[in-house]
Amino acid sequence: MTSAPFWDAVVIYVSDEWYDGLQAFKNFLLSYVLILSRNALLWLPWPVVIALVAMTGYRIGGGKLAATVATLAAFLLITGFWVPTMITLYMIAMAVVVSILIGLPIGLLASRNERLSSFILLICDTLQTFPSFVYLIPVVMLVKVGDVAAITAVIAYATVPMIRYTNLGLRRVSAQTKEAAEAIGCTKRQLLWKVELPLALPEIMLGINQTITMGLFMVAIAALVGTKDLGQQIAWALSDGDTRRGLIAGLCIASLGITADRILRTWSRKRSEALGLTG
Repeated sequence: MTSAPFWDAVVIYVSDEWYDGLQAFKNFLLSYVLILSRNALLWLPWPVVIALVAMTGYRIGGGKLAATVATLAAFLLITGFWVPTMITLYMIAMAVVVSILIGLPIGLLASRNERLSSFILLICDTLQTFPSFVYLIPVVMLVKVGDVAAITAVIAYATVPMIRYTNLGLRRVSAQTKEAAEAIGCTKRQLLWKVELPLALPEIMLGINQTITMGLFMVAIAALVGTKDLGQQIAWALSDGDTRRGLIAGLCIASLGITADRILRTWSRKRSEALGLTG
């Protein structure tokens, strides 16, 4: 017995019944969101980008972090892969924003109900067992190839840590803290926005960090649907046997991941220390 015919029928039905709506939505995203965002990022001069990265590192972690992330950003320039890197950055940024918008409320709901939490985490576990390229198959069938398909696949693959860390962070807020807030008259909304979310924010930022990391991993796979980013450079390198190009493109992806990791982890650690949440 196999469930393949059922899922094939579902995808075919959605593709047939929703095709016009999906294509209209895809064209709207491309014309008014994705292309504009990509062009804006490509328009930025490289000295401005490197300076912004260095400034962010300095404000969060001081001179040492600023030097580290500025060096990583400069490496992206000297490799000659600046344009594919900026396209990769735009795709990851779009995917992470949507992953946050999806994962944050789902994680919040999971933190409020044990039964719902078990069900949501079961789905998360199931999603993480799929090979990464599996996410491309239904997406390509529904929206065809291109940036929309790639970003959608990244969102499907990388939203799980956002859900997990949001749930974990909110559950780690102590009952005594919440009771104290309620005792001084906090409403449920005030308790969430002024107590729980600020205290859970370090964990949530680690979730964003993991989402970025998983998204960067998925970028290389998403090159199969016709993107023009670093993933495409890796795909070309594999087909041409060009080890140098593939290695440099991989190092560029790693540089983006390390930059995000160093900035977000440093911010999360300092925020935890400021809140007295560290040992």
